[in-house]
Amino acid sequence: MATTVTTSESWGSRLGGSIRGMLFGLAMFVAGFPLLFWNEGNSVRTAKAIDEGEGACVSLESNAAVDPDMNGRLVHMTGRADTTDVLTDDTFGISEKAIRLVREVEMFQWVEDSHTTEKKNVGGSVTTTTTYTYKQEWTSSVVDSSSFHEAGHDNPGFMEFSSETKYASAVSFGAFKLNEKQIHSIGGSQTYQFPGGFTCRVERVQMQANAILVPNAETRNNALNNRSVAAQPRIGDMRVSFRVVYPHDISLIAKQYGDTFVDYTAKNGKKLSYVKDGIADAAEMFASARSRNSFVTWLLRLVGFLLMFFGLSSVLKPLPVLADVLPILGDIVGIGTGLVAGLVALICALVTIAIAWLVYRPVIGITLLVVAGFFAWKLVQRRKAAKLNASSPAKGV
Repeated sequence: MATTVTTSESWGSRLGGSIRGMLFGLAMFVAGFPLLFWNEGNSVRTAKAIDEGEGACVSLESNAAVDPDMNGRLVHMTGRADTTDVLTDDTFGISEKAIRLVREVEMFQWVEDSHTTEKKNVGGSVTTTTTYTYKQEWTSSVVDSSSFHEAGHDNPGFMEFSSETKYASAVSFGAFKLNEKQIHSIGGSQTYQFPGGFTCRVERVQMQANAILVPNAETRNNALNNRSVAAQPRIGDMRVSFRVVYPHDISLIAKQYGDTFVDYTAKNGKKLSYVKDGIADAAEMFASARSRNSFVTWLLRLVGFLLMFFGLSSVLKPLPVLADVLPILGDIVGIGTGLVAGLVALICALVTIAIAWLVYRPVIGITLLVVAGFFAWKLVQRRKAAKLNASSPAKGV
């Protein structure tokens, strides 16, 4: 089951498209600068807030009683997050005393995959061949089959049951009450185990291990159809499972506020509040916070660099398209513009980060400026060498 679509785009159309894309590319390139600058400042402010918080934090041996002397202080506690709330899924008849109950729904559907190849032609046009293949699989979201390129692969277009999450409204932590943000931060979910003798409220379903299998409407409406969904799944069948967070031990760092907690606000305005599953001391939790800050910082550095790189690549795109009148020449120019875009983006990213660090941490900022200067020098030397090589044959003549 596959269909192939072949299209062709003229050299003029490609050139026009690449020129129009220059403005979008320029916007991407420019957007990288404020993102990188903000990211460095945010990273430093977060690191300083974590350091401040660790210095101010008081670890309490017990959360069994509210100590009024700790009111307004940043505290670290460990203990059991507990609740008397019973979370219920009325549709399927699930009822558990839990902190969180999650219903996960999948449907057996057609999925379209595509594989595209491009062939450059002499004269600059491009022939694009796309092959669409189809398979059936369990997916957690509705797949719209109306846009499929081949008929005969129809999905229902909706799910009778949807995924949903319910939280306990009241969770105790010793003598304290957790706020909504902290309740939602508690992890440790596990697959829900259906109790013996469980009866689902939805009719004509089938049980398989930890899932409820719901036949499609055609099967459910036919009393004589006893098809096994597990052995013979069909389009429109649904698979419903649950995950649950039961009361368990957690570790917490937050500002004590009466018998509950709020975020701790550092001197620079950054807010701190951490919840970790299991028993962990304050040092371990602050170390995890530093690791998260480092990860986010490097991730946004990469995003900023990629914005600059792809943006600059789009700005330079007309050059390889112009050269594509001879495909091999276009490929060579494309490699060259890609290298230039990568090197310029790297220099711009390093300079931006260095300037930010000059504001926040001068020593590291100066080091980065030196590194960026080195790459800029290499780029200039490369251009000089290219000009020298280009002029050598003329001198020989």
